[in-house]
Amino acid sequence: MFLAWNEIKRNKLKFSLIIGVLVLISYLLFLLSGLAKGLINMNTEGIDDWNADAIVLNKNANETIQQSKFNISLVNDKFKDSALLKQTGVIVSSKDEEENAIFFGTEKDSFLVPKVIEGEESHHDNEVLIDESLKEKGFEVGDELELTQVDEVLKIVGVTESAKFNASPVIFGDFDTFYKINPMLSNDETNALVVKDKDFSDVELDNDLEVLAIEDFIEELPGYKEQNLTLNFMIGFLFVISATVIGVFLYVITLQKINLFGVLKAQGFTNGDLAKVMLSQTFILAVIGTIIGLILTLATALVLPDIVPIKFEYSTLTLYGAILIIVSLFGSLFSIFTIRNIDPLEAIG
Repeated sequence: MFLAWNEIKRNKLKFSLIIGVLVLISYLLFLLSGLAKGLINMNTEGIDDWNADAIVLNKNANETIQQSKFNISLVNDKFKDSALLKQTGVIVSSKDEEENAIFFGTEKDSFLVPKVIEGEESHHDNEVLIDESLKEKGFEVGDELELTQVDEVLKIVGVTESAKFNASPVIFGDFDTFYKINPMLSNDETNALVVKDKDFSDVELDNDLEVLAIEDFIEELPGYKEQNLTLNFMIGFLFVISATVIGVFLYVITLQKINLFGVLKAQGFTNGDLAKVMLSQTFILAVIGTIIGLILTLATALVLPDIVPIKFEYSTLTLYGAILIIVSLFGSLFSIFTIRNIDPLEAIG
């Protein structure tokens, strides 16, 4: 470690280039991980708040709530704890604001409704709660919402914690209000039943119904799987780029120092000793580059506007940082193999 650090100090410019590349790679890697988590959160924020185990849908609905429809009597008293859910898409406007949103029709005191953080619960028809993401777009308690598809006016009486569903803000109301917006779904029908029951798979349901674990339901959300695969591929590719760049830089530096390695071998340094120096050097460079990249990422997070769907988890950042350092060490193996094949006599001569 001492020899490795001394050489880095003596050749600051040369090794600064490697650190600079590592900083850029780690910075991009951390930003992508935050973007991936942020986009996931946009899709599943509301679902995660349910803390549910499963969801019951019509078999022919292609795992989509809005396309599902079945009679409530088919699921009455089937599970330990459950909540009916009705869903429809709406376009709401108030003052100069207009927004696409999802309207959830729920029962009173349903666990599907997040905690109210401003205002109060709805108690009457046409009173609704909006999730926090709608408030951030200019809608406030007391506003009246006009709907494009029906001549109904809704009044915002409260704001809940952010509960986006499939990247859309959510409005919560009772079944009577829902029926005024979407009369195609009668009072004795529902789109879905959200279940809190660990033994949901043991319950026998009508042949027209299916029960999906919440994790499976999330995987089937439109665009969710493709989006995650794309971002994860990009993150994986960055790890490969990191190993390649480190490998090439260190390999070139190693070729420039063949005579020096020859002298060290002649003085009694073994291949193992030189390999340790190379690995120590790579470890130091990778740690410095990763830490600087992490600092830049956290600084960037402070200035990004709220509209950017990015969310950082320290556990993920730590994991990716550790993987980046390990991958960089693998990249140094090219140089270690080169050092092993150096003949002291030929190198010195």
